[in-house]
Amino acid sequence: MKKLSIILLLALFVPFAALAQMSERGSSNSVAIGVKGGLSFPQMYYSDDNLNSLEQPWLKDAEGNFRILPIGGIFVDVPIGDFISIAPEAMFAQRGTSMNYRHFSGANVEYTISSKYVDLRVPVIARLKVVDAFQPYVLAGLEAGYLLGGQIQEKRTEPIAFNTTIDIGKANMATIHAGAYAGLGIRSDIDCGAFTLMLKLDATYHHGFLDSYSSMEHDESANALNINAYNITGVRMPRGLEVCISLGIPLKFNNVDDACSTFSNNKYRPKHRKGAMYGF
Repeated sequence: MKKLSIILLLALFVPFAALAQMSERGSSNSVAIGVKGGLSFPQMYYSDDNLNSLEQPWLKDAEGNFRILPIGGIFVDVPIGDFISIAPEAMFAQRGTSMNYRHFSGANVEYTISSKYVDLRVPVIARLKVVDAFQPYVLAGLEAGYLLGGQIQEKRTEPIAFNTTIDIGKANMATIHAGAYAGLGIRSDIDCGAFTLMLKLDATYHHGFLDSYSSMEHDESANALNINAYNITGVRMPRGLEVCISLGIPLKFNNVDDACSTFSNNKYRPKHRKGAMYGF
């Protein structure tokens, strides 16, 4: 949890200095659509104490490679008040883990899961408006995902060295994922004239509710890619941290000043004579 806290603090407060220097701009409370993308730092929870005790690095695997996976999707932000909104989203997400330990034979073993899902997520967002350019918020929501595929990889060194990779399917991974998540973020509304651009940065912690072992693994009708110390016992549920940037535009544009609106506001002002230089 210490590593998680450090990552959350860095992700949320490093951009504060840049956002705080932006000038206050007009905000928009209209429905907005947008895209989002970011990075995932996945892990797994095992109810088996021996498995759960194996180290699962947040940032790097046993070989020093960064254990970071890309995510992305689209969203709709629907305000239900001045500072509350619901933002359903469809996301491509990746889950899994990377574990390393020494086998009783003396071999170093690295076991990696990288599963891919399409998620439907429904977060509720509550924000505090300091200025338009700096609006911290909290969010929490539910998610449900459908398995698309992925890979499981096992590497073992001498005395029995091999490197094996298999594709993930319903034989070795549960098809449906469900969970909840919560986090913190910063929103900035940027006035672009005819519309207000919405920029968000957030970090969320995700907690799976369903066992990701397949039913075929539990009843032993499918052989799992594993090693002697890895047994299909108990449950295995996805956990993880995600850091995302979102960019949205409103579906309703602001009114812009044109000749007709200017003339109607002051029928005595000629439409070619407007501005401070004329004294009105």
